[in-house]
Amino acid sequence: MAISAETIRACKEGDRKAIKAFYMESSAWMLGVSMRYIPDRNEAMSVVNTSILSALEALEKFDENRSEHIEAWLKKILIRKAIDYLRKNKIQNEEISESTGMVENQGESNSRKDELMKMVNALPPKTRSVFNLFAIEGYKHQEIATMLEISEGTSKWHLNEARKLLRKKLEQLDKIMLKND
Repeated sequence: MAISAETIRACKEGDRKAIKAFYMESSAWMLGVSMRYIPDRNEAMSVVNTSILSALEALEKFDENRSEHIEAWLKKILIRKAIDYLRKNKIQNEEISESTGMVENQGESNSRKDELMKMVNALPPKTRSVFNLFAIEGYKHQEIATMLEISEGTSKWHLNEARKLLRKKLEQLDKIMLKND
């Protein structure tokens, strides 16, 4: 991502071409982050759009001379919007389907990574959020607890639960892949 100080300055002035460039340069990677929390692509894109709109509205507060930090600033806005979305829509914990995460052995190098992402997306929503915030985004349990309005102990429990569920699914996947060899 390379949003320049000039683009940020032009966005602050309301330049439509700069706003479009800002959107085009940030929306794709933001969708990837959003889909870690909200597996439905359309809903995840909606959260991205809301996040970009919020960022553009708050851009006056951002120092364009620190444009190298824009990605971290956008990611922070996006994660908060994703968590707000999950709260607002009161997504309930779901049971993990026994068929989730199973794959045919296609010999593709990315199949294991793709299956792991499917498994993460199949985690119950709060457990998935804690896992993403801790393991992928690098937040500490205290920060996660504040963001999700849970206790630090609950955050740790969700992380351990995610690890346990993912380990079980990976073992099942390994068994299936060994059978197919």
